[in-house]
Amino acid sequence: MEPPKKSTPDADRLTLPTLDGGRVDHGEQETVVDGAARVTEQFDVPTLADGTRIGKYVIECVLGVGGMGAVYRATQRKPQRQVALKLIRAGVLSARTIQRFDLEAEILGRLQHPNIAQIYEAGIDSESGSPYFAMEYVDGQELIEYANAHQLGVEERLRLFIKLCDAMVHAHAKGVIHRDLKPGNVIVSHEGEPKVLDFGIARATDSSNEQKTLQTNVGQLVGTLYYMSPEQATGDTLNLDTRSDVYALGVVLFELLTGDIPYGLKDKALHEAIRIILESRPRRLSGFDHSLKGDLEIIMNKALEKDKERRYQSVADLSADIQRKLSNLPIQARAPSVVYLATKFVRRNTRLTVASVCVVLLFVFGSGFALKQWYGKIEARQAALNNMLLSLNEMDVQKGLVPDLSRRLLDLYSENGELLFSGDRASLALFYTNLGEAYFGYEDYKRALLQFNKAHAIRATAFRAPHPLIAEALHHVANAEFYLGSYEQARVHYEQTLAMYEALYQSSDPESAETARTLDHLASTFVKLGDRDNALAMYTKARSLRVTLFGAASLEVAMSDNSIAWYHVQQGEYAIAEPIYRGALTLLEGLAQDESKPLWVARAKHSLGNTLIHLDRYEEAREMLVGSLDLKQALLSGNKPSVASTLDSLADVCLLMHDYANAESYALQVVQIREETNDPRIKAAIEKLEQIRTQKSD
Repeated sequence: MEPPKKSTPDADRLTLPTLDGGRVDHGEQETVVDGAARVTEQFDVPTLADGTRIGKYVIECVLGVGGMGAVYRATQRKPQRQVALKLIRAGVLSARTIQRFDLEAEILGRLQHPNIAQIYEAGIDSESGSPYFAMEYVDGQELIEYANAHQLGVEERLRLFIKLCDAMVHAHAKGVIHRDLKPGNVIVSHEGEPKVLDFGIARATDSSNEQKTLQTNVGQLVGTLYYMSPEQATGDTLNLDTRSDVYALGVVLFELLTGDIPYGLKDKALHEAIRIILESRPRRLSGFDHSLKGDLEIIMNKALEKDKERRYQSVADLSADIQRKLSNLPIQARAPSVVYLATKFVRRNTRLTVASVCVVLLFVFGSGFALKQWYGKIEARQAALNNMLLSLNEMDVQKGLVPDLSRRLLDLYSENGELLFSGDRASLALFYTNLGEAYFGYEDYKRALLQFNKAHAIRATAFRAPHPLIAEALHHVANAEFYLGSYEQARVHYEQTLAMYEALYQSSDPESAETARTLDHLASTFVKLGDRDNALAMYTKARSLRVTLFGAASLEVAMSDNSIAWYHVQQGEYAIAEPIYRGALTLLEGLAQDESKPLWVARAKHSLGNTLIHLDRYEEAREMLVGSLDLKQALLSGNKPSVASTLDSLADVCLLMHDYANAESYALQVVQIREETNDPRIKAAIEKLEQIRTQKSD
């Protein structure tokens, strides 16, 4: 569509507030756009002095000043309480303003919910004639500030957001659309309860308010552009409904999870910002944090649908899907394939159930022919196959499954990809990528490399470099080559990947997290090739980039510190590595809980424990390794290779401490795991067990 016409020659110079420090700066002004001209006056008006009396309230201090007036903290004598007092400034008084004020007071008066700031009284000051209303004063922080200050993890942020959704469900049930939902209009109390504020530009949706509803002309924007739905951004207020608030909540959730908004609106002219909202795809959550990939990304995409008919049809639906995500239940936004439903079921049940489900899946999807007969349409066959493969990855195929069953499923997929995805090269490339990641999880790097190469070949033909999908595919190829010991070839491919990412993204772009990851992997390759100087330079550059992107106290920076410590271990510099590992562990343990942090803590303890062994600090080493083992066994399962690695280290340290009984027990578990997983290191594990038993008998 065409951008709105400019009403003044200076329209191109009117830009949105900038993004500062990874957080949206909304400013205090109200955004009202008539036609396309944006009114963004900065209000520098005198405020009332402390002690001023307005009705039965005594002003304590000013909380904020905006287009309509000012908000104060005030005290009320009877009953004795603090209130937030919103006073409309005399300079903007008009019949329209009074009507808008009356509407806000009436709306707030009928909203009775623990997560909505309650209105106590509305009136007009006898001296100034200024309308005011007194409402519940919430002593707390804005939504994003609270979440960051308390270092909330993803799950905690989602539960906070659900409370916000509950408040809006109540508002919508009362016939009220907020129309200006944003983090700045949500205050979280010290007890962790969010309160929605400022229904001042809300519109009543029931017929009883037909005559009193503030009318806005088509072409007029009311609200904050960052959070406007596409239909609201066009200025067509007559067609707004509760789904516009659904969209705004989607933007709020995006910012709550990433610290940024879905669109790059920084310093954009108004007409360009509106065009982006109307036409551009929102950024992906996983571009900011890979752990947000999956159900959360699907939920987000549905909440931010430009067509409101394809959006969640109510806030209750959005909230319910988030609750399903938290409970490991199938979300409604995802097409409910049989395998997806099975995945969610097994996550809530035992390992035996997981194995049983795989047996059934293997029986149903036992051959390419059976798949072809089972589904009559190519699209259905493609969706079924890819969903099943993604489900295997989501279930973590090494968690309690019979290895042969899941391996046979993967082999079946690899043999029938061309048949089932014929004519859809993009889906085929994604399919090979997912298949390669599954093999990679089994440490079957040869088969993983084969699939990654297929995906790269398709994408390199379909797109012109530099392209993020080509870079992603090439990175996968390099990873597999690294683990196969083909370090020189991996170096070449990592460097090609790095060049693409550096051409695609500036260092301040969230997507440059991929640049940092590539630098980190390239550095490890240089370590293996004996190029110490280049390795340390790459590690340092990756860490600096992660500090810029995520802050010094972040999971990503701890990952970089672990890599740098590993670099020193490879040089035999254990005394240098030990404090770096310990610092990374301290950083990790201080982070808020989320799905990925505990496993990183386990890995950090494992690495520090091994380093302490080399420093002859055996008791400390054992304590650290036991802590790692406890976490891994809780997070993974007994047959995970990573668990075997920690058991192996514990066997070593117990042997050095002449604790032969425990050394034998740990070594025996290593043998059992490596037998179950067909690990090629089984021979070395058996030899170590025999060595321990020999020393024990002596």
